[in-house]
Amino acid sequence: METSIISMSKPYLNLKNGLLFPIQFQILGYVLLFAGLALIVINIWASILFVLLGGGIVSAFSGVEFKNDKFREYNSFFFIKNGKWEPLKNVEKIFIKKIKVSQRLYGRANQSSTIRNVVYKAFLKFENGETLFLYEHKNKETVQSKLKELSDFLKTEIIDYTN
Repeated sequence: METSIISMSKPYLNLKNGLLFPIQFQILGYVLLFAGLALIVINIWASILFVLLGGGIVSAFSGVEFKNDKFREYNSFFFIKNGKWEPLKNVEKIFIKKIKVSQRLYGRANQSSTIRNVVYKAFLKFENGETLFLYEHKNKETVQSKLKELSDFLKTEIIDYTN
C-alpha cells in the first residue's frame, strides 16, 4: 500500500526547454495576431488565417515530460503537445555541461563583431549511452533548480561537469 502512495504522489513532471521559434518570429507572430484582430471587420477569412498563424508561432514551445515510467520529448502548438512516449528505463545520471557559444553579427561594409557567452546545458544519460537534452540557460543556478525536481523524481544524482 505504501508504494502505491509514493508512486501516486509524483506521477508527472514537465520540463519546458524553450520556444521553438527565435525572437524575430515571435515578433512576427504578435504582428500577425494583431493584424488578424484588426482585419476581423474587413475580411473574416484573412483574420482567421492571420490569427491561426500568429497564434501557432507565439504558442510554440518544446519540452520533456515524465509520467510514471515513461517519458517523451514534445513540441507544442496551441498548447497541444505532440511526441511519442517511450519507456523510462536505466537512467544513469543527470549532468550539466558548460558550453561556450559565439554569434557573429555583420553590419554595414562587412564589419562584424562577435558576441561570446557561456550556456549551461542539462542532459539525462541512459545506461545504453544515449542522452536526452533537458534544459539550457545562461545562469547555472537556474539550471540546477530546474533539475532538482527531476533528480528527486528519478532518484538520480546531478553531476556537474562545469568546472
